[in-house]
Amino acid sequence: MDTFDAINQRRSVKAFDPDHRFTAAEETKLLEAAIQSPTSFNMQNWRFVIVRE
Repeated sequence: MDTFDAINQRRSVKAFDPDHRFTAAEETKLLEAAIQSPTSFNMQNWRFVIVRE
């Protein structure tokens, strides 16, 4: 996906399924993608909190 596709396909979610649960594989994939996000001065000082309930 290029930048313009990402911009044009964005959406805002107004309702969430409170009963949805990520699988362990989905959770891992999401965290791995988040780790790739840029940080200020390349410090990698992110903190992730997984809320399951």
